[in-house]
Amino acid sequence: MKTYYFTNLFLIIVSLAYGQDIYTPPKLDNPEIIVDGIISEKEWENAIVVDLDYEVNPGNNIRPKEKTKVYVLYSNTHLYFGFHAFLKPEEIRASIRSRDDLGMISDDFVIIAFDTYGDSRNNYLLLSNAFGSQLDARAVNALTDEDRYDINFNVDHQTSGTIVSDGYQVEFKIPFASLPFPNGGNQEWNFNFQRNTFRDGIPIDLRSQPFDRTAPCQICQTTDRLVLKNIKIEKRVELLPYLAGNITGNKTDILGEIKYEKLKPNLGLGLNVDLNKSSTLEVTLNPDFSQVEADVTQIDINSAVALEYPERRPYFNRGTDIVQYVSGAFYSRSINNPLISTKLISQGKKERLFFLTALDQNSIYQIAGEDRSYLGQGEESFVNVIRYQRLLNKNSRLGLLSTNRYYKNGGYGNLFGTDGWFLLTKNLRFTYELFLNINKEPNANWIDSNNIIFGRSVTLNDQKFDGKSLYFQLYRNTEKWRSYVTYRDFSPNFQADVGFVVKNNRKWATLYHTYQTFPNKPALQFLSFGTKADIVYTYEDYLKTISVDGILSIKTLFNTEISYTFDFDAFKNFLGKDYRNLESNRIVIRSSPSESFSLNLNLTVGRELAFNEAVPEKGKELKFNFIPIIQLSNKLRISPSIRYARLKHLDSNDFYYNGSISRFSARYQFNNFFNVRIISEYNTFTDRFFIQPLIQWNPNPSTVFYIGGNQNSLSDFNDEMYSIFRIDQTQLFLKFQYLLDL
Repeated sequence: MKTYYFTNLFLIIVSLAYGQDIYTPPKLDNPEIIVDGIISEKEWENAIVVDLDYEVNPGNNIRPKEKTKVYVLYSNTHLYFGFHAFLKPEEIRASIRSRDDLGMISDDFVIIAFDTYGDSRNNYLLLSNAFGSQLDARAVNALTDEDRYDINFNVDHQTSGTIVSDGYQVEFKIPFASLPFPNGGNQEWNFNFQRNTFRDGIPIDLRSQPFDRTAPCQICQTTDRLVLKNIKIEKRVELLPYLAGNITGNKTDILGEIKYEKLKPNLGLGLNVDLNKSSTLEVTLNPDFSQVEADVTQIDINSAVALEYPERRPYFNRGTDIVQYVSGAFYSRSINNPLISTKLISQGKKERLFFLTALDQNSIYQIAGEDRSYLGQGEESFVNVIRYQRLLNKNSRLGLLSTNRYYKNGGYGNLFGTDGWFLLTKNLRFTYELFLNINKEPNANWIDSNNIIFGRSVTLNDQKFDGKSLYFQLYRNTEKWRSYVTYRDFSPNFQADVGFVVKNNRKWATLYHTYQTFPNKPALQFLSFGTKADIVYTYEDYLKTISVDGILSIKTLFNTEISYTFDFDAFKNFLGKDYRNLESNRIVIRSSPSESFSLNLNLTVGRELAFNEAVPEKGKELKFNFIPIIQLSNKLRISPSIRYARLKHLDSNDFYYNGSISRFSARYQFNNFFNVRIISEYNTFTDRFFIQPLIQWNPNPSTVFYIGGNQNSLSDFNDEMYSIFRIDQTQLFLKFQYLLDL
C-alpha cells in the first residue's frame, strides 16, 4: 500500500513549464495574520491572489470546474498562504489526522510545492486537508522513479482549516527558519500550488500551472517564481533531550509467572545546529530508536534471502534521500544500534554534501550469494558514509559515494562509487551507478554456515575479497509510450556492509515497453498494457533466468485501479537445478470509492518453488493480501487485514507451508496532535500473538510524548480446537522528547 500512496502522491505534486509567471507578494511590516482557518478580508486585503486554472488529471490542462484561490503574503520571518477551495460542504472528503498520515491522500487537500534552490533536485511539499491536518514531504528527482519521496522530511509550521458555506479554507504560517534555501536575504524560489478534490468519486488534480505528462523529469516542471525581499535569516540551534523507559517481564517456563525486570531508564540528547542557511550539523548521543509504530510482519517462510524493512527512525530519515540507490549501496537500518552518531548536510546551488558517522553497538553482517543470503548479528563497528553530488546543469548531475565499516573484531568493508543522472532530451533520460568494494571479513562466529560462495566460505575467517556492481537505465516517456532498458551487474564478491545486497554473481538485462492512454471516461479513465522481459546470467555465463511478463492496468469507476500481471519464468536455475515453466497470475486492486472506505487487494495464483526445502520443488501457490481501511467517523479509523500464503504439492494435498498473518489496528484522533491507537497481530506460522496499545501527543515534528505497551503470547497447543494463548512477555514503555529552540 505504501507504494500505492507514494505513486499517487507523485501524480499530485508535479507541474509543467509551459511558461513562467513571477509573483512578488506584499511584505507585512506588522503581521496580524491569525492562523485560525478563516480568510478574513482585513487580514488578507493586500495579498496577491493566484488562481488554480488548470485541471491536469483526469483532464489534460483544461479549465477546471472547481474554483480555487490562493492568497500570498510574507513578513521578515514568515510566509503566509490562504487557500479558499470552493465546493459544496457536503461533498468535502476529510478526516482529522495525525501529522504525516498518508491516509490524507484520500481527502480533499491543498499543496504548496517549493523548489527553493531552483535546481530541480527537490520539491518541498506542504499539504493540508480541510481540517488543517498536516503532511509534509520532500519530492526527489531521483535516479529512478522509485524511492522518490522522503515522507519523513519535516517543516515546523502552522496550519488551520475550516469548512465554510462555499467550501473550505486553509491558512499556512511557515517560518523561513524551517525551510532549506540558499544563503541571502533576497530570494527567488520556484513554486506552484495544487489541490486534490473529487468529482463523482473520481480524483481531480488542479494546479496553478500546467503539467506535461510526457516529461521524464516531472519535478523539473515547477517553474513559477516567488520573489521575496530582505527576509531575516535566522540560524537555528535546537536541543532535543529525551527521557525514555521500559519495564519488561518474561515467563521463565510455561507454568511459571511472569518475572519483571527492573525499570530501564534511558536518557539521550540531540543537537541540531544551522552552520549557515544551507548547512546543518546534527549530533545524537545515545539515541532512542524505539519504534512507535510496529513493523508490519512480512511473510518470509519461502524467502531465500533477508527481507528489507522501511526505515522509521527520524534521525536516519532526515536528509538520507540523497543516499538512496538502486544497487542497495546504502541501507540505514544496517546501522542497528548506534551509541553516538553525527550527521552533516550541506546543500548549495551547485553542490550537495552528506556525511554520517556512527558507533554501532550491535552491527548487522550480511553476505550475499547467488541464490541465498546469510545474515548474522555482529558486535561493535565504526561506520562512515560520505556522499557528494554536483549539479552540472539543470538537466544533469554527477555524484560520489564512500561507505566504510570497521569491526571491533577486525575486518572491514569499504565501498566506493559514482552515479549520474542526465536528461538527454525532453523525453529521454539516462542514469547509472557504479560501485567497487574492498573487504576483509572479521574473524567471528556471527554466521553459522559452512557453505561456499564462488570459492569463498560463508564462515567469517579473515578472508579478503573485492567486487563491483554496475547499473544503468535508458528511460523514455511520451504521451502514449513508456519504455526503458536496464542493465544490472553484481560480481560474485560484491558486498555492501552499510547497504542491502542479497544476491550477486549475476548479469541482468531488462526490457520494458508499455502503451498508455487517458480516455477520461467514467468507466475507463486510464489504460496501459505492455510487456517486460528479463534475462539473467552468472559470471560463469550460466543461464539463471528467462522471464516474460504481460502487464495490464486500468483506472475505472469508484476511484479504482486494477492491474494484472502474467509472470512467466520460462527458465529458472536455483541452487544448480533447472526449473521450467513457472507461471503466476497477479491481480492488484486499489480502491477508494468514498471517504469512509478504501482497500488494497493483492492476489497471486500460480506455480512457485519451495525455496527452503532441502530439495526445492515446484508447488501450487496461492497468496493474497487484503487491507481495508474503514473511516467510521472523522476521528475514528480501523483497519482489519489479513495476509495469507500457501504452497501445495503438485501431486498431493500436502503443503510445503500454509498460514496467515491477521492484523487489526484502530486509531482515535482527538485532534491533529493527540491520538490513541491499538494494534494486534496473530501469526499462524509462528503461533504468536501480540497486542500494542499506545497514547501519543505530537504537537510539532520534534516534540513527542507517548506511553504504550506490548504483550506477546505463544500458543501452548497446536490442536486447532484447543489452542490456548498464554502471555510469555509483556512490556510497558514511555518517552518524552521536547524541542528546545535556543
